[in-house]
Amino acid sequence: MGALECSTYEKGIGMKASSSLRDTRYAGQHDPIYHSLDLIPNWLVYGHLSLARQLQRSEKDRLHKFQLLIRDTAKRFTGRRDLNGLGWFLREEGNREDKRFHFHFSLTADKLENTSAEVVCRYLTKQWSKIGKSLCEIHPWDQTKAPLGIWYLTQMEPYPAPYSRYFHGDNCRWKMSPLLYSKILQLTGERPTQ
Repeated sequence: MGALECSTYEKGIGMKASSSLRDTRYAGQHDPIYHSLDLIPNWLVYGHLSLARQLQRSEKDRLHKFQLLIRDTAKRFTGRRDLNGLGWFLREEGNREDKRFHFHFSLTADKLENTSAEVVCRYLTKQWSKIGKSLCEIHPWDQTKAPLGIWYLTQMEPYPAPYSRYFHGDNCRWKMSPLLYSKILQLTGERPTQ
């Protein structure tokens, strides 16, 4: 399965968003993908990855660094260096004018059942210092704040994002793994779109 397009989730799959901790007056400032991410019961890790100055110009290079991190993590914990071997969600923030590019991401516990969130966080932090050569902040997912975590992951920038061939369209700055996509489809009983 290839990369997923933002338009797949224009209204969100499932549409059962938990809004107990959210101010829904601001729902228009969030990508509707939050409806689908709300369904995931087993988020494990949340992180913020800074990007070095030399990575600020090339979107392709930025994504390549994140993909290396995921492949290394999959190799360490599943034995296979597979970008699609873990359940992950990625969102890029920033622009070329006044805000440096950086990533927010989260991982599910799928295929990471034999370890702990703390161990995964330590590994990711160590690897990002080698791969990204920049700062990061990575923590175990706080299940009591899951709606706010999803809300944060899906907030949209106050300026329009230009077309991107890596993120598949205008105003789209997120990606997810096929494993996460399949899990959402399974939870909703929906079939993949072609």
